[in-house]
Amino acid sequence: MKILLIEPPPVNRFGSLRTLGSIGTLKADMAWPPLDLMIIAGLLRKHGLSPVIFDANSSRASLEEVRRRIEKEKPELVLFTTSTPTVKRDLELAGIVKKVSGSIFTAATSTHISALPEETLAASGNLDFCVPSGEELSVLELIRAGYRPEGIPGITYRKAGAIISNPPRAEKFPLDDLGIPAHDLLNLDLYRDPFARRSPVSVTFTSRGCVNYPPCVMCSACFYDKVRYRSTGLVIEELRLLKRLGVREVRFPFEAGFNDARRANELFDAMIAEELGLSFTCNARADCLPPELAAKMRKAGCTAVSIGCESVNPPTMAFINKKVSTEQVRAAVEGARKAGLETLVYFIFGLPYETGESMNATLAFAKSLNADLVTFGVAIPHPGTVFYSFLKEKGYLLTEDWERYDPMFPPPYSYPGLSSREIFDFARRAYRSYYLRPSVVLKRLRRLDFPGEWRNFAGFVSRYVIRT
Repeated sequence: MKILLIEPPPVNRFGSLRTLGSIGTLKADMAWPPLDLMIIAGLLRKHGLSPVIFDANSSRASLEEVRRRIEKEKPELVLFTTSTPTVKRDLELAGIVKKVSGSIFTAATSTHISALPEETLAASGNLDFCVPSGEELSVLELIRAGYRPEGIPGITYRKAGAIISNPPRAEKFPLDDLGIPAHDLLNLDLYRDPFARRSPVSVTFTSRGCVNYPPCVMCSACFYDKVRYRSTGLVIEELRLLKRLGVREVRFPFEAGFNDARRANELFDAMIAEELGLSFTCNARADCLPPELAAKMRKAGCTAVSIGCESVNPPTMAFINKKVSTEQVRAAVEGARKAGLETLVYFIFGLPYETGESMNATLAFAKSLNADLVTFGVAIPHPGTVFYSFLKEKGYLLTEDWERYDPMFPPPYSYPGLSSREIFDFARRAYRSYYLRPSVVLKRLRRLDFPGEWRNFAGFVSRYVIRT
């Protein structure tokens, strides 16, 4: 019984990010393994099934290569990931599967599906099932049920010409039930991260959800409810496996576990005691990163930490429910630097109550931080979030053409007094204004011995200097 899990081909030359609620074109030279598919594969293998993962995105495979892989594997189920801006193109994959064999079942999973399961299923007559993000157990249950979806939590399917969505799972399952993601089913040499000092690189997780609940209004964490944790013992077991596979650096991109002091200290103490020799990078909230924790992270192998600031505009920050001040961001960046950690700070333009003045103030604050890296994202309203609902209710949405819900395009909304194009153009100018300063160029030159730094610089020039 073979199950083929596919990360679809990229929809542009930069690559597409679909992993666990991520959205849109890659904004830096990076390639992460498809963590959601690795989690599903690990669960299926734990229960005696034989999953195969094909990452057509990072390998830059074509749809024709995907077709040949399906013919080779002869699976009974093909499950693939998708995202809001790629969903139209990704659904073509279901048609390719059915051309190979009409007897192969097809399923798709993502946070876009969590928000719009019926719409997604209706968009393709070749798609048999929609699975919400985070319902890995439902995939296992669907297979065990012989693809009879009745009663399986969260599954959307067709029956007698109607589209039916089953109710969600009544109780959230312990994350340890998922086992260990199947890192070994991928070619780990494909993957890289802008912060990585060593390679090969892989990604994993220690938690799901957010300690700030309800989460920020634009965040896909809203699909995962309150925070849940994997046990420290299971995380350490996975890190041992990664070391045996030759992985030298790990990225924890979706972490709430590092924002809980007790959990974080327990995990970092275990990593220090284990002496695995792995380095890692992670995200952390500014209000949850005191200097003593940053120092322990460094001792455990952390080399860089990413911190969200989003905006310095008080009305915007009140609306998004971030509950982090600029003073806390500055203190966290300084504390991390003193601990020997590199820092990346996330900023977002285009959230509600943004103005031209507030965007300039955010850019000025970013320059004052002296972080190692910053990102200037364009806020994208993920369907199902409070941000999306706000824009729709106010009449600010310009389109529901999902292909336009990508930060590499002008955003699909405008405000009275601040247009879509103005937000987009400011974000691009901000990148150039920040990174082309002599002091920043010199800092990047000092990193040229790090893996991929030339590619990072070339990617920046291609996205934000040449492509204006």
